[in-house]
Amino acid sequence: MAFHLNSEVMLLGKELLTQYADLQAEIEDLQRRIRKTECQIERIQAGGTVLDSVKGTRKDGTIGNIRIEGFPVVSQDEKLERLHRYRTQLYRSKKRAVDLVSEVEQYINSIEDCRMRRIIRYRFIDKLSWNAVADKMGGNNTEGSIKMAISRFIDKS
Repeated sequence: MAFHLNSEVMLLGKELLTQYADLQAEIEDLQRRIRKTECQIERIQAGGTVLDSVKGTRKDGTIGNIRIEGFPVVSQDEKLERLHRYRTQLYRSKKRAVDLVSEVEQYINSIEDCRMRRIIRYRFIDKLSWNAVADKMGGNNTEGSIKMAISRFIDKS
């Protein structure tokens, strides 16, 4: 059963779509951060011990450079803790995204205009570029015409 959307429902829908898009971007960012941190940990573990030198007093009482060798435990522990935090955030964000998808789909299904439903699904659920949405819509649709259709749809509501 289709119905006309009032402005309150449209505002909710716009906010919902924006929130969903931002959440997807956050998930991608967290996945990138996790990969980067994992690579840093692998480099630390593969590198083994590190060498450094400091100026100080040697055992024989002379002052000079002292060579230090050791494993960067603190650095590795910090990276492991960061990795754990990122994974926890990612889990929570993905869980929220699953919940939000249901809300977004309910909103999309409430839109009377089937063309607009398709455009919004392609753009927000399938995460297609504007150009790809235009291609999927077929006809003489362009990236600009699809953006304009969405803009008019939101302004109309």
